Amino acid sequence: MIKTIDDFEPNFKETKALVTLFGEDAKDIAKLLNDGYGADISTTQFRQFYEKILELNDKAQGLSEEEFEVKILPFVKLLNSKVQYAKSRRNCGERFEKMMDKSIKVVNSVEELQNFKYFLEAIIGYMPKK
Repeated sequence: MIKTIDDFEPNFKETKALVTLFGEDAKDIAKLLNDGYGADISTTQFRQFYEKILELNDKAQGLSEEEFEVKILPFVKLLNSKVQYAKSRRNCGERFEKMMDKSIKVVNSVEELQNFKYFLEAIIGYMPKK
């Protein structure tokens, strides 16, 4: 169980880890991002980041790892600066920023990007609807 974002250690590569990541971990992260003290990020803002990952994932499909490293990976890593900008504008909080930073750091392949996309989908599914 993830009690704080500091407990979150994403692994988008190992199949056994993905079962937990897409299930309990996504549920715990969604709860942390909307923990009763006010949402760390709005559903709308979260979806904007998800849509960017979706776009990059779509472009990555069918690319070799070398092509991915040149054409897609730099833009995945660039997302951290977009998260920082959103945080500076108070459009997201520290928990979201840490979750994204930890996740983006471990994405280094087409497969990991796709699994990151699935993880964000799972979180959206667990986020409270308003």
